[in-house]
Amino acid sequence: MLQAALKIAKAEVEKRRFGATSRPGRSRGSASARHIPAAVRRAVHERDGGRCAFVSDAGKRCAATRFLEIDHIEPVARGGEATLENLRLLCRAHNQYAADREFGAEFMDRKREEARRARA
Repeated sequence: MLQAALKIAKAEVEKRRFGATSRPGRSRGSASARHIPAAVRRAVHERDGGRCAFVSDAGKRCAATRFLEIDHIEPVARGGEATLENLRLLCRAHNQYAADREFGAEFMDRKREEARRARA
């Protein structure tokens, strides 16, 4: 019973976060540069195998399959687009690490604090 409930919950999360569906429809588009069409979300999730795509300097790939986020390799702030080639799945920790490397830890700490205050 618990296994069945977890399976249903996982399917719902994948549907919401990665656009997982057995019957994909057409994209309605969006004016936001940050919008990622469901078809692209599905393709990224499938290509990356539902796993963090971060690879360490030693060549080891992260094994995380939870708390995954879609990351722009070339950030939107620098003109990056929501294409399959420019997106990857990263776990929360590696997504934040990539942002720190791209924009600097101090800048990202400030932005995270601003976001925390805005949510409160």
